[in-house]
Amino acid sequence: MSALYLGVDAGNSKTAALVCDVTGTIAGAGRSGCGDIYGAAGPEAAVAEVLAAIDAALAQAGAGRADIVGAAFRLAGVDWPEDRAYWENALAGRYPSRSILNDGYAAIRCGEPSGVGIAVAAGTAAAIAARGPDGALWDMGWWGQHAMGALGLASEAFRAVNLAELGLGRETALTATLPAHYGLSSVAELNHWFTRREGAATHPQKAGCARVVTATAAAGDPVAVEIVRAQGRHLATYAGVAARRTGLTSVGGAVGVVLTGSVLMADASPVAEAMLAELPAHVPGAVPHRSALPPVAGAALDALGEGGVPLAGAVLDRLMGSLPPKAFFET
Repeated sequence: MSALYLGVDAGNSKTAALVCDVTGTIAGAGRSGCGDIYGAAGPEAAVAEVLAAIDAALAQAGAGRADIVGAAFRLAGVDWPEDRAYWENALAGRYPSRSILNDGYAAIRCGEPSGVGIAVAAGTAAAIAARGPDGALWDMGWWGQHAMGALGLASEAFRAVNLAELGLGRETALTATLPAHYGLSSVAELNHWFTRREGAATHPQKAGCARVVTATAAAGDPVAVEIVRAQGRHLATYAGVAARRTGLTSVGGAVGVVLTGSVLMADASPVAEAMLAELPAHVPGAVPHRSALPPVAGAALDALGEGGVPLAGAVLDRLMGSLPPKAFFET
């Protein structure tokens, strides 16, 4: 077996792993459940899910751990030094040549092969990370003070309809569209389901109404429009923090900003439109890239790049051409 490289992207909804050779050709892929030490039943459960995804990818490749010469772990929940130390301990005996970072970094190389730039991911939640020209790193982690991504859209819409119901907020078409999405007849029923002690809506179920919020905004509802615009504004603002903290704005010139995640990558996404309208004010020289690759592919590219493999066009083309089917990446 020739030398192989491993990329892992672990989040709350799923963990994905790709194994590729030095040419960028993917030899194996695997996926499993929650790999976030904050979101899983316990840290050990998160480790088990990450290892399960890797083992599935290695099995498909007909390879073993000893064949991995470089690995990039991009893991939700690597937010503080002790989180990274936990993972270093968990992986040390299995993958001696590795890098461990927050999952926000995974997407940077999906649009910026150099690995220098900003990634803005908005899926179920949001992750923002940046790598500067001198290697400085910054990721949003627990610094984010606004709910963003699909859960952010859902929570703001939920707040809006409840305030409207109480006569404390503006009337909004969301009062009808939000309960209807869940097959409920009123805001009162929605409030009960979202908050009750037993059988309450899960985070994925709550996040599922994000498209209803953006569709209601597209139909012209002023309250929904403001929710969408606020989402774009928040994402652009934190991208600006990432740029400043990593020196991307101090050198002048173009700054690559990679957009990824279901909220930003949806067709005609109004959140992406709102973010891009705000971005130049926060990241001078921003050059947006809509990622054609899933974040786990960026993790695989990190493993290759960190292993000294030049990420020329041929490597990117082979990796893109050998990706698993789209269904593999769907949550």
